[in-house]
Amino acid sequence: MLKLIQENFGVYLAAFIMWGFLMSFLYNMVKKSSTPNGDKTLMWMSLALFISYMMSDPLLNIALGYNILDSSFAYMIWAVSDLLILLIISLIARGRKVTLVPAKLYIFTGLLINTSLFLGMYYDINYAYTGDWWFWSFYTVTVNVMDIMMLIALFSNKDFLGLVRLYKGLTGQARLA
Repeated sequence: MLKLIQENFGVYLAAFIMWGFLMSFLYNMVKKSSTPNGDKTLMWMSLALFISYMMSDPLLNIALGYNILDSSFAYMIWAVSDLLILLIISLIARGRKVTLVPAKLYIFTGLLINTSLFLGMYYDINYAYTGDWWFWSFYTVTVNVMDIMMLIALFSNKDFLGLVRLYKGLTGQARLA
């Protein structure tokens, strides 16, 4: 029973995250329309993430007759999808500094962490499977936290976790007080 709840909760949480990316696109489109010559970067990044998440959504795949969750190859598909969207986001946001578009850094961070976890799960399930262990729970929580972090970044475009400040400090761009 608990396993059934966990599986269904994950599928519906994925649909909620995809819906969140659609709402962030619509929000940024309306926000962009209120300032016609404004920056379109957040709007295009939101659209790219929405399309990427929609293409790999478990409910959509089931509706189309393919249950991606039945395949251990799903993690590799999600990793490649995230790497592809990273490339697309880097093209969309090229020339935009992270101080002006903090969401860029948050999306890069979230997608890179998610990709690493997808590859870890793919390796674990296909080559090192020994049963459930702590990494699976860590994967479940972290992937969802990263998705929510990216959603908040797309809606707010603020450095709400201090990642931009950390990035500036690591790259030597921080101003001395």
